[in-house]
Amino acid sequence: MRAPPAVPGRVPAPSRHRRSTLALVGVLSGPAATAQPLGGGKAIRIVVPFPPGGSVDVIARLLAARMAEMSGQNFLVENRSGATGVIGTEYVARSAPDGATLLLNTLPFVVNVPLMGKVPYDPIRDFTPISLVATSPAMLVVHPSVPARNLKDLIALAKAKPGRMAFSSSGSGSNPHIPAEFMKQVTKTDIVHVPYKGGGPALTAVLGGEVD
Repeated sequence: MRAPPAVPGRVPAPSRHRRSTLALVGVLSGPAATAQPLGGGKAIRIVVPFPPGGSVDVIARLLAARMAEMSGQNFLVENRSGATGVIGTEYVARSAPDGATLLLNTLPFVVNVPLMGKVPYDPIRDFTPISLVATSPAMLVVHPSVPARNLKDLIALAKAKPGRMAFSSSGSGSNPHIPAEFMKQVTKTDIVHVPYKGGGPALTAVLGGEVD
């Protein structure tokens, strides 16, 4: 049976067997559209599995405001951070599949599975993609005390001080972590990875000089 057409300004409601997920640099998800409101008219929570202040959190709050305006329903952002997104993602996977709890996630949604070996949910079985929400560039910045003003300078400095420089990320397997490890591999440098609980704390660590 063909699904009924989507209602303008309304996000598709999830089926009884699938939860919904939103993803940054990924997908906003849910099954075929129905004529019923998302969440059955209840306030809808967008779970961010990272602390406030990071890119996922910022996008979630912009998205919640816009979706509330378009649908006339209440959208609330809820931060449930820990284990590079696993805690919040598991929470949504175990929530009632009624469309009232959504997940906004990013790279760790899929990277955590091979990285950790085992997670308490199946990203394919337990979630259904809805739509790409946003993309963002990866930027490399240093604390002002680091005597490097371009990538060439930074690589030379890292090679001169192997294992003595450090970089922050929003967690192992996160968006900042993967490109940094790739850069280390390509440039043959040894820079210590310091994972934080989210993008906000990771940026604060650079600003405060905790990491280079």
